[in-house]
Amino acid sequence: MRGIHLSPSGCRAIIGKEVTEDNILFLAQAIADYLKQHGQTQGVVVGYDCRKLSDEFARCVIEVLAGNQLNVFFSPQPTPTPVIAYEIVRRGASAGIMITASHNPPEYSGLKFNASHGGSASKEADTWITNQANILPKNMIKRMTYQSGVSSGIIQNIDPKETYFEHIKTLINIPIIKAAGLSVAIDPMFGCGIGYLGDILTEAGCRVTAIHTNLDPSFGGGAPNPGEDSLQELSRLVVSSSSQLGLATDGDADRFGVIDDDGKYIPSNQMIALLVYYMLKSRKHQGGIVKTITTTHLVDAIAGKYKVLCREVNVGFRHVAEIMRKENMLLGGEESGGLTIAGHVPEKDGILGCLLTTEMVASQQKNIKGILEELSLEFGNFFSKRLDICLLEDKKIMLLESLRHHPPEVFGDLRVIRVENNKFFLSDGSWILIRQSVTEPLTRMYVEATSQERLDMLIEAGLSVIGDR
Repeated sequence: MRGIHLSPSGCRAIIGKEVTEDNILFLAQAIADYLKQHGQTQGVVVGYDCRKLSDEFARCVIEVLAGNQLNVFFSPQPTPTPVIAYEIVRRGASAGIMITASHNPPEYSGLKFNASHGGSASKEADTWITNQANILPKNMIKRMTYQSGVSSGIIQNIDPKETYFEHIKTLINIPIIKAAGLSVAIDPMFGCGIGYLGDILTEAGCRVTAIHTNLDPSFGGGAPNPGEDSLQELSRLVVSSSSQLGLATDGDADRFGVIDDDGKYIPSNQMIALLVYYMLKSRKHQGGIVKTITTTHLVDAIAGKYKVLCREVNVGFRHVAEIMRKENMLLGGEESGGLTIAGHVPEKDGILGCLLTTEMVASQQKNIKGILEELSLEFGNFFSKRLDICLLEDKKIMLLESLRHHPPEVFGDLRVIRVENNKFFLSDGSWILIRQSVTEPLTRMYVEATSQERLDMLIEAGLSVIGDR
């Protein structure tokens, strides 16, 4: 076994370990075999991010696909993951492949495989491809040079930017944004959101101030993850430029982060709730909401008020996307900053999240703090926090086994009334969830309570449970 594993987030690892040129070739051939065996031969859209070796890995992929006589639509410049996802659907292609490690640190790379609907491929497809990539003899890899593929027409170079722009503008109320004339600070975090969010906002009449607008494989020395710690410079820019909003996208622009006009970071959990509230109350759209188990229960309360279904699914945007495709859902979101809406592809889109946030602020004519206060008055307080904890591998395994077979009955002074997938529902409506990250070597603990004091108590109790296992 070569240790290749394809998940909904892709085959993601440190460059030179699991992600090597050979393993990319094995994966590409396995994907080609899968598509041909399942009669999915309408072409493959291929893109890549700005990481080290991403362009070379993408070249490996397209040469293998072409060698297998599959038409390739190749974006030969760093391109956001949601743009590739939309291009799959627009072209009626059978699949898409994106070379990216999304928000991971710069030493990571990966390969993500999307299905014809634009979202992550099925678990069955990932398993089939994983098995094939691990046993495939190297002499079975078929390859055509890039030059030969372009000359024969089986490889077509494309620029999907303008068609994506045309589509995304049908999902956003551009006139409302234009009328507001907002000042917006943006941070594409040296990633492939550069030239996307800023261009659309400028066209929509916003005064845009931007940082980190040069593609950088090292992302300025940090992980391109739009969380509070990584957006300190954007926070300062919002204040110094007197902007009404700060917006960021991650390395491949499928996640987003938000700064209010006072420079304060707005957690993604709150942003998902705010956008659900805006879509239901102000846009007056109908349709259910689907969210992951790590996402705030404020979303459930909002959905209940407007009498729409709220579905909760396991962690992983593939589960959100599956419900979005099969049911009448208005919005799908996750605590980590992923979001999509009806009418768009079933893939998370950070550019869309930023534009919806801009529309919300423009429409409500108040800052995010003001809208959050409105939510608090109507639905009460929800205090939530995620903690990332580094544990040794054997400790992680022992922890999950212990929680599964001997779950705690109390956290602090609160009884556990129900357990689902290591999510502990407590007697006062609070909850704690403990899980392992799929994309990073971390144990994550999520906590939500109705007061800061109770949140602090539950964090301490949760850490104690983890330490005692």
